[in-house]
Amino acid sequence: MNVLRCSQQAGFSGRTMEGSLVPWRQRRAAQRVTATKVQAISDVRIEVEKTSWTSRRIFASVVVATPKNTVWSALTDYDNLGSIVPSIVENRCLERTANSALVYQVGAQDVALGVKFSAAVSLRCTEFPNGGVPSTLLTAPPPGLVSRGSGGDSPDSGSCSSDGNNWDVAAAETLFPYPLTSVAGVLPSDISFELVEGDFQGFRGVWRLQQIGESSTLLSYAVYVKPQAWLPVALIQSRISSEVVRNLKALRQYAEAQYARELQLQQQQQQQLGAVH
Repeated sequence: MNVLRCSQQAGFSGRTMEGSLVPWRQRRAAQRVTATKVQAISDVRIEVEKTSWTSRRIFASVVVATPKNTVWSALTDYDNLGSIVPSIVENRCLERTANSALVYQVGAQDVALGVKFSAAVSLRCTEFPNGGVPSTLLTAPPPGLVSRGSGGDSPDSGSCSSDGNNWDVAAAETLFPYPLTSVAGVLPSDISFELVEGDFQGFRGVWRLQQIGESSTLLSYAVYVKPQAWLPVALIQSRISSEVVRNLKALRQYAEAQYARELQLQQQQQQQLGAVH
């Protein structure tokens, strides 16, 4: 089997839901070097945005039938992400602090005709549980979206240029991409991740969690990907998108199974207490 060594990593997806998800096509009229493709796969919706000839931004979301803390626990279990996310074939947490972690991961997927696409990365993950990534570190949200970040209820300034564009190439290469599926007015909890070293020129993104019901969480994902110069991004774009879909489905399944076990345990404990009394 041929092995193609370079880029790959985590994923996301999206179900429809009641409420005001930001429209997928809410964009400014003039977009330089930009083409947007929306792809629906079963209950998963994913958007791939061409930021340049050598890079892409990918956005997706999924509704998970659990409270937010269950999804948060899964995503911050850095030692065990390899057993949750199917495209990760090797995973090690190299360093852990109160609100960050350095994680080494190797991802792999089949490209075509027996060619295996593989990548190794070390990612710095930073947690923002109460308000999300500060707006100064994010590209601007779509027009009209109000975000509750560290500055409270106010429009993010981000990387919005004077002509109203949502981003430019320079901003895409230096800032974290804004999760386009965010729900306005709902406090986010974010986990940012950024390449420290590995098989990419650029790789950074955001996991965003927003509780939209008593036992319902919107999990949004946004990532900027720029492979090494010798590997055309167009060659691997569709495979990365497919893995994103698969990974978010797996995350949803894992979180919902964990929550079901928690509920079952609580029920058993209540029954035991009732029997005692």
